Amino acid sequence: MILSLPLAISSIVVLATFLYASWQDLKTRTIYAVTWYPAAVICGICTVWFWFQYYPTPGALYIFFTSILVTFLIGIFTYFGLFGVADGKALILLSLVVPVTPFAAWIFPSLSLSTLVNGAVFALIVPVVFLVMNLVLKNRAPFWLMCSGKPVPGESLTKYFGFISEEITEENGVISRKFCRAHSSISALRNQSDLSIRNLRENPTRYAAKLALYAKAGNVWISYGVPFMIPITLGYVFALCGFSFVDILLMILL
Repeated sequence: MILSLPLAISSIVVLATFLYASWQDLKTRTIYAVTWYPAAVICGICTVWFWFQYYPTPGALYIFFTSILVTFLIGIFTYFGLFGVADGKALILLSLVVPVTPFAAWIFPSLSLSTLVNGAVFALIVPVVFLVMNLVLKNRAPFWLMCSGKPVPGESLTKYFGFISEEITEENGVISRKFCRAHSSISALRNQSDLSIRNLRENPTRYAAKLALYAKAGNVWISYGVPFMIPITLGYVFALCGFSFVDILLMILL
């Protein structure tokens, strides 16, 4: 454990920023660039302060170069589209300003990589939870939707966040419905589609007829598409406390 006031301040500021970014991502599927600016300034100062104190300590050189290497790799992965831009910014910020946790024993190989692996594991748990919930409630839909969403009341659709996963039409008073393809939510927000619940909520007049149709249809299947920023934040909290799936895997293998 590295007892360091500037490192502790950085870690808390990053956590607050991650929580705010997760809230933005969940509500709007957008994380504004300005979100990262306060943390970059505050944590930048704290990082210089930390390294000024810590650089004579054995192991400091390894931690420093690991931090730089991980930052470079995440930047490359983000550039080639393996991470979302906001997710990449979050991990780069974390790698640079919180290279190790001040609240637990040091985690191999780095706090940011452990955060990423933790987040990836938590992200895989979410579909299992949805699947079990839908099976218990006897909800039936395509497998991808069973793992990512649930039916909700059509009249209160705009209270939820995510994407409508059914194409619902009405002809001569008869309502017809069919499930959308898995990739439909990707283009829904970009194209101002009525499949995006955000679009419906922000433009109730424009989509009044569609909202009335959804209300008449009864329950409507939606997919949540949990933003990866949320598992990253959860993974970071666990990593700060010294929990890492990387360490568990290494213990099993070694």
